[in-house]
Amino acid sequence: MTHSKRTFGLIGLIAVGALTLGLAGCASGGTDTDNSGDAGGDDLLTVGFVAVGPEGGWRDANEQAIKDAFTTEAGFDLKYAPAASPSDQKSQLDAFATFVNDEVDAILLTATEASGWDDSLKLAQEAEIPVILLDRGVDSSDDLYVTRIAPDNVKVAEEVGTWALTAFPEGANYYVLEGVPGLSVVNERNEGFDNAIGSASGWNKIGAQTANWSAEEGKSVTETVLKANNNDIQFIFAQNDEMGIGAAQAVKDAGLTTGTDVKIATIDGTTGALEALAAGDLSFVAQYNPFFGDLAVDAVKAAIAGETVEKTIIVSGEAFDSPEAAQAAIDAGKGF
Repeated sequence: MTHSKRTFGLIGLIAVGALTLGLAGCASGGTDTDNSGDAGGDDLLTVGFVAVGPEGGWRDANEQAIKDAFTTEAGFDLKYAPAASPSDQKSQLDAFATFVNDEVDAILLTATEASGWDDSLKLAQEAEIPVILLDRGVDSSDDLYVTRIAPDNVKVAEEVGTWALTAFPEGANYYVLEGVPGLSVVNERNEGFDNAIGSASGWNKIGAQTANWSAEEGKSVTETVLKANNNDIQFIFAQNDEMGIGAAQAVKDAGLTTGTDVKIATIDGTTGALEALAAGDLSFVAQYNPFFGDLAVDAVKAAIAGETVEKTIIVSGEAFDSPEAAQAAIDAGKGF
């Protein structure tokens, strides 16, 4: 079990303000130009944030951390542009083009899809606007963006798989609840888990299906899978907390006991997941640390100054494997 603390910035230059940024109109995917702090005019660096918007506890915490870091007090005018929906790439492409046309100083991008970004990134490069990827990667050459800042999805999922091998030394029938198809995070979490499980004896993958990061869909998919397999599932790997919490409800509704008949492991580390682990509804929670606004600030400043930035900046996290560990994390305020 990993117990590393939150890792913070390259040079640690951050001022955390209480600035509240209103959301852009989701229907249009437009940009939000209302920064209610003191306007510093030309003294501020204008940063466009092509975001995902409301998607669940992890995304809310991550985007708030970015907003809290890129304040006017820290020297920024942040333009927040959430997607029209968590899977609407067109609104993101439009917002990205608007930021390029507006000649912002830098662009932060959390992509709804991994593919389809080449033309946009090339336009930003031609305009000499540095692009920093947050959380999700893209299927584009890495010379088109400055860096990607994210926890290591492969490593985090490997932790889940390594724990599962210990929890089921003789193997298990297992099922995977996946996130939105086509995202780099989904592929990386599959890769990491598969790396850990490998060809271990006794492990039988019943299947995998998207539940779109949703507790409701996690519940419905799990209900279907349990019925189709006469409840003969011992382990569920949910690629995020919400799907795992939904799966736990389906397990209980089927008359099974979570943590005994069926163990469920999740990734993210939200307060809800830690509470579910403390209650015995989940068995393992790997933290996917959302708090890296200061790393993004440092990367933007370095890129604008023409300094070299590592192509990948890893954000560290923790893992929790017992009700006691979960309760200690809750008491320490590590949820979100």
